[in-house]
Amino acid sequence: MIKQEPDAKELDFLKELEKHVNKWVAITSYGSDEESIVATGDSILEARQKAESRGFKDTTFFKVPPSDKIFVPLVPM
Repeated sequence: MIKQEPDAKELDFLKELEKHVNKWVAITSYGSDEESIVATGDSILEARQKAESRGFKDTTFFKVPPSDKIFVPLVPM
């Protein structure tokens, strides 16, 4: 098993996510070194409206789980 420790930038991003537990976040440049949170909301619609009102049209959304929970995405077969 290969284990890679998060770098400083990834740790900063995770710390930022911790501020938004149980909220929906809108992220730009998801998966790149430039990803950042541009809006949050109690619903995905609220997060989308805030992101779009700030000029961000191409965003990725997800709900931030509590840090004591594990999220495992399922891929349809």
